[in-house]
Amino acid sequence: MGEGFEGYRSFAPEGWDPPADVNDFMAITERLSYPEVWAMLAEREGEVAGHVAFAPARSTRWGSPEAGLAHLWQLFVREPYWGTGIATALHFEAMAEAARRGFTSIRLYTPSGQARARRFYEREGWTTLGEPFVQEELGLELVEYRRPLS
Repeated sequence: MGEGFEGYRSFAPEGWDPPADVNDFMAITERLSYPEVWAMLAEREGEVAGHVAFAPARSTRWGSPEAGLAHLWQLFVREPYWGTGIATALHFEAMAEAARRGFTSIRLYTPSGQARARRFYEREGWTTLGEPFVQEELGLELVEYRRPLS
């Protein structure tokens, strides 16, 4: 997961560092063990190429009482696999599973400076909600995206 955050340096303010806990293997493993969290890995030739995960929005750090709302926790693809369709496949599987679990919409937060990811999400039917805001812990301006699930 830390590898994905390292890529933020290309658009983050000079001197920016990822939060210390992004590589906290035990915390990530614990969260992935929650029955309400769904995750999938993509592999190519025995190597992890990317991953995706979501959870009910109510159970995330940005909890929401909104019924039927899921939170796309992560969608990362390692740089050697950019443009291979892995992100699209992971995204498709996550949206389908969220709908199967009864969610009616899904949200995510991404850095406003993350142009590549934002283009991807917009191509996949996501739209922004509200104004960008600074997330202090991350030290970056974030944008919220939403997408209906069918």
